[in-house]
Amino acid sequence: MISELVAASIEQFQADCLQLCTQHYPTVHNRGMRDRHLGRLMCRRILATLEKEGITASLEQVECDDVMMPPVFRIRTRETTLWVIAHRLQSANLARRSTLFQAIGLTLEQLTPTGDHHLLLLSDHWFDRSKASKQLPSWWLGQMPDNIQGYLQDGIKLLPSELSLTGQLQTQFELTQGITQLHHPLKRLHTNTTLHRYAVMTAYYPNIHAPTCRQ
Repeated sequence: MISELVAASIEQFQADCLQLCTQHYPTVHNRGMRDRHLGRLMCRRILATLEKEGITASLEQVECDDVMMPPVFRIRTRETTLWVIAHRLQSANLARRSTLFQAIGLTLEQLTPTGDHHLLLLSDHWFDRSKASKQLPSWWLGQMPDNIQGYLQDGIKLLPSELSLTGQLQTQFELTQGITQLHHPLKRLHTNTTLHRYAVMTAYYPNIHAPTCRQ
């Protein structure tokens, strides 16, 4: 059931992003959201979804001494723990992606041997002219998006990526059966058309566990 509620929260989160952007225009358009704001916005949406279903849950941000690490949030119900890692890809380069992997590794180290643990990765990105940026959708999804024409109309020529997020997570952390999605929640003010230059990306992994070994 938790998987269905997380999926519903991700869909509703897009409307939350649009509302926040409208209220704080042009700040989000110019700078995007900070990691912790992005994470808390998603966590509040998940808590609201759980509450609507009569499920009591608590939220806390996991303490970390390294200020360079993305914020990690923990949502607990009586039966399930959902870990949410929010990492803004201000740049799509390998260094920023590596930081995400470090945060995932630190999070998996905190898992207890028993219990129902789930992981939600959350990121956003403003596309630029770099090769890494153009490859980001292919890397995150494991394939090129379907709506290539929409990107081209916004001046974005996407490129395929040899690596993939799911492949790297399976190799490094033994994480499998992830559901990766790419969303474009923002609309142009005057035409209400999709703004492809801004993307929100999610990767949901149910029933995770600490890896037995790492490569």
